Amino acid sequence: MYFIAKLKQNIFLPSIFFDKNIKKRIVASLISTVEGSKTGPFGTIIVVIGIGDFWCNGKLIPGSSSALYKINYKAITFRVFKGEVLDSILTNTTKLGFFCQSGSLQIFVSKQFIPDIYIYDTSSRCFQNRSCENDKINKDLVIRVRIIGLREESDHTQALGSINEMFLGKKG
Repeated sequence: MYFIAKLKQNIFLPSIFFDKNIKKRIVASLISTVEGSKTGPFGTIIVVIGIGDFWCNGKLIPGSSSALYKINYKAITFRVFKGEVLDSILTNTTKLGFFCQSGSLQIFVSKQFIPDIYIYDTSSRCFQNRSCENDKINKDLVIRVRIIGLREESDHTQALGSINEMFLGKKG
């Protein structure tokens, strides 16, 4: 699910960048620092959409030629929840299941969570419908997956998914 979050970030700026373009450099530094990073309860920051109107004066750091700026900003974040349904792109199949990607989230769907009508075909490395040879689950397919388990680590999140329900699986 996507959220708009109000966040804060400390930006350190070396004195070499103290010139008329200082605000542009602070914004560029903020964007390069936070976009794509994980922020605890908010999930992964997708994009910065606004910088606060209040620009705190930078504080010089004793013993250094840098200044610290405290920046308030708004960002669009992505966080997945157990039970959520996502459209994903299938990236890899194995005899144990398949992996798919939804944004920065990697989802594994075990063969026990794939409908019984699909069996793994070792020659074409895909899951094939027993009754229809043209119905295959293979690489680059857009697939609808329900999240049934999550494992969150400090820098990324992995998920376990299922397509063994109504309206899940191949799109279209």
